[in-house]
Amino acid sequence: MNKSLVNRQVKRYVEANPKLKGIMGLYREIFSVQRKLSQEIPDQLPHIEGAQVAYRIEENRLLIEADELKVDLPVLKKMIRELGKVLEEKGESPVEGMDKFLAEELKDDDKLRGLVNAFLEHEDEELARRMEGYALDPALLYMLLHISLAPFYWKMAGALARKADLGQVPRGRCPVCGDLPVMGLLRPEEGLRVLECSLCGTRWGFPRIMCPFCSNVDQSKLKYIFANDDDSRRAYLCDKCKKYVKVSSPPSEKDEEFLISLEDLATAHLDLAAEEKGYQRGCRTALS
Repeated sequence: MNKSLVNRQVKRYVEANPKLKGIMGLYREIFSVQRKLSQEIPDQLPHIEGAQVAYRIEENRLLIEADELKVDLPVLKKMIRELGKVLEEKGESPVEGMDKFLAEELKDDDKLRGLVNAFLEHEDEELARRMEGYALDPALLYMLLHISLAPFYWKMAGALARKADLGQVPRGRCPVCGDLPVMGLLRPEEGLRVLECSLCGTRWGFPRIMCPFCSNVDQSKLKYIFANDDDSRRAYLCDKCKKYVKVSSPPSEKDEEFLISLEDLATAHLDLAAEEKGYQRGCRTALS
């Protein structure tokens, strides 16, 4: 994904729905900072090769485990500061606590490292406990961590994903980094559902008749809804765990030009429809 593709697709979405101009513009600013500062993240050669990649997939292990991601703290702090300023300047209202967080709290390296480690280890309770000690609202701090750490994963995930067979991986968490899917796309010609990781951007094939959040395969407890007579965009609902995942059928362009991060923003109406029926989003995404 590059800046010109993002700009082109943002323009397409806004032309189709002018109400998306604000949120799409915010995403474009965030991506611009991520892309620029990702150049300061050292390239890392894949830490596993060949048979090791296949072995980890078979053993249900992650291709990037928490202690294998190298996070340069000075670069991360720079990323957080610039992205925090974007959220302040481009947001619809002042961000309470952002000034204190950026000017004072971010200086404590030990405290930040503990926060990052909890995030990387997917230790939700520990992460929530550590976030309580900051001036920022926990939901906003989570978002800031998410968008700031994502470029570190991008540097490693792409090369590893290309070495792995991810055509059909029946697990709901990303096989590369372990995060949850932001949403999915449907390849009608193959009947394949492809999920995309909300953090590292990896895509993997996932069974169509299965809930990615609880692995339910009981068809009587799985259904979908769509809105505005557009069944190319659906929210798949699970009555077992009461969660949902959105899935869209791409237009005619190639899959790699179909930006799930933008499609997610453009289908917020499906989130509302699913939530009104009592379902919760399975993934807490960066801009949700």
